[in-house]
Amino acid sequence: MYYNIEMDFQGFVNTFAMPCCILSVKKSSSGHCEEIRILKANDLYKETMGVARYHDGMIYSELVPKDLKYEDFCYRAAILKQKMHAYVETRGLNCWTDQTLIPLHSDNEKIGYCAFFFEFTRTAQPKRMSNVSMDTAEFVIKNSIELRANEDFQAGMNSIISEIQAKTDSFSSCIFLIDYLRQEYSVLCEKFHNNVAKIADYADRLPYKIVASWENTIGKSNCIFVKDEIDMKNLEARNPEWVASLRNSDVKSLILFPLVQNRKVIGFLFITNFDTKRSVEIKELLELTAFFLSAEISSHLLLTKLEHLSNTDLLTGVKNRNSMNNRVDLFVNGEELVEAPFGVVFADVNGLKQMNDKNGHEAGDTLIKSAARIIKEVFNDGEVYRAGGDEFVIIVPGCGEKEFEQKVEALKSRTGFGSEVCLAVGSHWDMYGENLRRAMHLADEEMYKDKEKFYHSHENIVRRS
Repeated sequence: MYYNIEMDFQGFVNTFAMPCCILSVKKSSSGHCEEIRILKANDLYKETMGVARYHDGMIYSELVPKDLKYEDFCYRAAILKQKMHAYVETRGLNCWTDQTLIPLHSDNEKIGYCAFFFEFTRTAQPKRMSNVSMDTAEFVIKNSIELRANEDFQAGMNSIISEIQAKTDSFSSCIFLIDYLRQEYSVLCEKFHNNVAKIADYADRLPYKIVASWENTIGKSNCIFVKDEIDMKNLEARNPEWVASLRNSDVKSLILFPLVQNRKVIGFLFITNFDTKRSVEIKELLELTAFFLSAEISSHLLLTKLEHLSNTDLLTGVKNRNSMNNRVDLFVNGEELVEAPFGVVFADVNGLKQMNDKNGHEAGDTLIKSAARIIKEVFNDGEVYRAGGDEFVIIVPGCGEKEFEQKVEALKSRTGFGSEVCLAVGSHWDMYGENLRRAMHLADEEMYKDKEKFYHSHENIVRRS
């Protein structure tokens, strides 16, 4: 154990009316943090952290979870003599921590000391969060305003990630979205220093299982911060498979912040090979940026989900009647035309009533889902709508007459009497694309003629009223 004999550490911490302790930091031969001990603490610190668990001279990780980012802060304060401040989410304690580290004098080159003060808040407090450098505040506010002002969310995100890449002087800056239920991830936006590389180039080294492992690797910290080989080896001990992929991609440094909303991780802000000389500045910048991005992305995902639900038929997954009506209205108003020439198809399930009466509505729903699947397979480049209970409408933009007729015939051949699904089909091809409603009306009439023909030929099949 080691103490600074020139100072009365216990008397020093007792003078403060907030939790305070003295930390000793031992520097390794390679110039990194080797060990951190809590030498002395005042009563407020002991009561906050747990009197029964505390004892003078203990290794800090005996009291709180080990955190490489925190160790870097302590090293900078005690060894490099930098005053450090941060207001961070402490996930392990389910709160936010306003922490300050003040460097203290030491005659020993290998051992440094600092005073550590902190306050807990249950939720993020804007006033404390805004206590950042002017440069960081300007960057975050500017990008937040630009994103809100941009009607195109994707364009706004592309702009922000480009700003982050330039500000951090990183090789790559990316935002991943993750869906643990579907076991998949996607790239929301990305920016590479050379404007040539892209995440897709590293897809074989970045499978879902590695991205899914990030949350556990972050653990109770609020980020992963790797600035050199020593940090990389520490990360390797926790996640060797990921570090192997990082080394294969020539990643020397990285920052990973989880994007969290309602305590649920929705994605990650991922930076590689950044300017490590500006580690503290960059960490502060990304900490606040990740916080506001979490809220903006979560809000966008919610709106996208609501829009999807309002325009998607939940049974079949195709677009619903509301979406079809909006499409027609936009066409009539000249806001969103259909590329000409185009074709329109109406399709209606034959024998649905008999299926429902004989086998129940669950069997009828299965029949409708099968109809939607076949239609999507045939018209894979068309807009498929479920217009009613068993009625589907397909709009096929930019389709030549011969190609359109071939698709219609393919649908009829797959859905004739005796097939998995029997459909009545009507169609109309419009060369000039001037009247969508007229094309739909004519296709609807053809479909009803086909349906009448079917029931006339199969009088034993009861049709719905």
